[in-house]
Amino acid sequence: MIAKAIDKKLPDGRRVRGREPVGLALYLFGPGKFNEHTDPHIVAADVTLGLEDGHRFTDRRDIIDLGQDLDGPHKLFGTEFPGGHIYHLVLSNGPDDRLLTDEEWAEIARSAMDRMNFTEASGKAPCRWFAVRHGLSIEGNDHIHIAVNLIREDGTKASIWNDRPRIQKFAAEMEQRYGLTVIEGRSGAGLPAVTRAEKEIAARTGQPEPPRTRLARAVRAAAVASASEAEFVRRLRQSRVLARPRYTSGGRTGVDGYSVALRPEDGSDPLWFGGGKLAPDLTLPRLRAHWKQDAEALRAAVEEWGGQSSELTGREARVLRAEAWAEAEEQINGVLARLAEVDVDDWETWAGVAREAAGIYGALSARLEGRYPGPLARAAEALSRSAQSRHGQPRARRSGNAASALRGVQMIAIQARPMGRSTQGEEMLIRSMFRIVGILHDTHVARGEATQAARLAALAQNDLTELHRALIGGGLPQAVSPEQLGFAQPDAPWQQRPIGRDDQDLDR
Repeated sequence: MIAKAIDKKLPDGRRVRGREPVGLALYLFGPGKFNEHTDPHIVAADVTLGLEDGHRFTDRRDIIDLGQDLDGPHKLFGTEFPGGHIYHLVLSNGPDDRLLTDEEWAEIARSAMDRMNFTEASGKAPCRWFAVRHGLSIEGNDHIHIAVNLIREDGTKASIWNDRPRIQKFAAEMEQRYGLTVIEGRSGAGLPAVTRAEKEIAARTGQPEPPRTRLARAVRAAAVASASEAEFVRRLRQSRVLARPRYTSGGRTGVDGYSVALRPEDGSDPLWFGGGKLAPDLTLPRLRAHWKQDAEALRAAVEEWGGQSSELTGREARVLRAEAWAEAEEQINGVLARLAEVDVDDWETWAGVAREAAGIYGALSARLEGRYPGPLARAAEALSRSAQSRHGQPRARRSGNAASALRGVQMIAIQARPMGRSTQGEEMLIRSMFRIVGILHDTHVARGEATQAARLAALAQNDLTELHRALIGGGLPQAVSPEQLGFAQPDAPWQQRPIGRDDQDLDR
């Protein structure tokens, strides 16, 4: 749930709110800037205003009267509030959340007003307020607006000190109570939302998805496949992603961050995103936690960041034998057996499994879907959301638990030769990965995480069902060979053997 107090910040740091309640009421019950106010109606209000829940206004004069009634204490006592006395709060859920009922929104609105000390629950005279629900925004967000007069019924002023942290904490509690998407930045467990502007730019330029979505998938796939930071940089560049480092202060002897961009096809300037703008777990410090690197490896990484070559020089250059697909299936079966013994509250392990699975689906998407994302890309995104850890919970790691047993599968997904007919190996791996999605779904259910569980259920019922039908009917896209993806020809004996224990040791 996104909670936002609508105001403006002046150059001197002061926050300025509204002073015209009639104008705000006319806007809230009007058509909206984009005609998105399809069904404006009251869901809750202070008893002083005498409004019934669900009330819809049909006359402009009545809306004006509402604004004047809201302003009553200010007009009566003449009390002025620095920066404006009309407090405007918006509470919004994501497009993937279930639609709350009016009764649930009413409960949320009243609880928010209690939490902000705007009601008699504070032990003081109440403030006048009302909450309006419009219907879905043009981005698909269900939301309510709450208008509050900060002048109380007795003419005293309500306090809004520290209001933003308070309302953010409240929103986090509502996410848990109603099973809503956890917002990134507050708990660390969500992904940054793609903005309407990004979607419009992608549509206008003929891109199948916003660049940030594609970049996040490519970065996670490269990270999961890599055993070191230097390998990660090479994999990024081989996937046609531009990557540049953010050097530590004082020279170019250290790197503390990075940015990535898609290579423009029309000669325009690249659009860069820092790792943290892609996902909380894709910052460089978080990625480094999955690579065991000594001082020499760190120096090699700095050199790789400073170079421009996209040549593959390490284990990522191998083309693996077709038998590797069967080994991947065995690895996944082993992981499933181990997960049956893992407690549902072992956040570290489950986040690690989701992270590795997201990377595997990302690799399969690159191999089978290319530039046009489909079910595999959507599976990668859904699982990447399950991989996020909340503040205070252990973060995913890559050794010592069931997640570590998935290491190497992503490498197989992108570097193994075709098995039999062109997509037989990929089909085998996809079928095995179905079961990983299923057990992650069951874990979310057991933990009471309704939104995450619903997301994976929808994935299984829609996208993965589509994939299953394609597997049965032999309708998967033509697989791209490792050579077409840019990997070396298997002309040396060491490049032709499947991933075994020696290769897995490289991941440690």
